[in-house]
Amino acid sequence: MCPTYRMLHAATRRREAEMAEVAHALAAARCAARLAGLGTGEFVVRELLLSVIDEINRADRAVLQLSQLISSQGR
Repeated sequence: MCPTYRMLHAATRRREAEMAEVAHALAAARCAARLAGLGTGEFVVRELLLSVIDEINRADRAVLQLSQLISSQGR
């Protein structure tokens, strides 16, 4: 008996692609905030950027959890 592979539905593939796009956008925002923080010596600006990075990291974790949830429901 040959093993079978079920192709994901188009809607599932689209959701996964959208989740990947959000994750990539968060990574780009995190990188930009870090670069901006390196370019300034002002304490307040650096602290605000660290706060932004923390929020981006939190959003990134939420996207990962949502992505895992969607994957488990799709299978």
